[in-house]
Amino acid sequence: MFVSIAVLAALAGGCGSDEPEPSGGPEPASTPEQVKAETHGFEKGHSAAIRKYYGDVHEHGAEGDVEAEYHQPPRPAKGAIGDTITLTGSNIGVRMKVKVTGVVDPAEASPPASAGNRYVAVKLGMRSTGIAVLDGELRSGLLSYDGGRAEVAFGVEADCSNGFQAGVRIDDTAPKSGCLVFEIPESARPREVQFALEQVPAEVGGRWRLR
Repeated sequence: MFVSIAVLAALAGGCGSDEPEPSGGPEPASTPEQVKAETHGFEKGHSAAIRKYYGDVHEHGAEGDVEAEYHQPPRPAKGAIGDTITLTGSNIGVRMKVKVTGVVDPAEASPPASAGNRYVAVKLGMRSTGIAVLDGELRSGLLSYDGGRAEVAFGVEADCSNGFQAGVRIDDTAPKSGCLVFEIPESARPREVQFALEQVPAEVGGRWRLR
């Protein structure tokens, strides 16, 4: 009798001890940190384009990884004249606090606008808060107006340009201000400007209401 009990106990103890874990069960729930990293903390006002551009699930390193820190959507999602939006660039370490400080409409600029068009200048203040220098051209901008959108008229210089019509270099030692020039139809009214850094598309940049 004792032998039979011992044998049964040995068999019961061995059952499943070397068996693989069942597959097909629910995957472990993501931690709040993982969810935040994967969704980039989207907020109300972030467009579908922003969510698509920044929302691809990708792996970051440990907490504090600079890629996770700098690959971020605009914060806040949008604003108006006088508001500051934090933008990051396409290069790790580039991060700027950007404020639309005013609009010059119409703006005198050179070379002259095409017949039937006028220039509008959007004035910006920029301050670096990143670990890398922004060094390049400010081309990634769109001005929405009644009936269409205009890209930055790069190379067109207005009185307020301060070098923004060409290449700029901004580090964390001093802020820089200037303006971006857009060419729109004479009868059009500016509504909104979108702006992004480096190679980030303007459509997924910060958005400022102009009226």
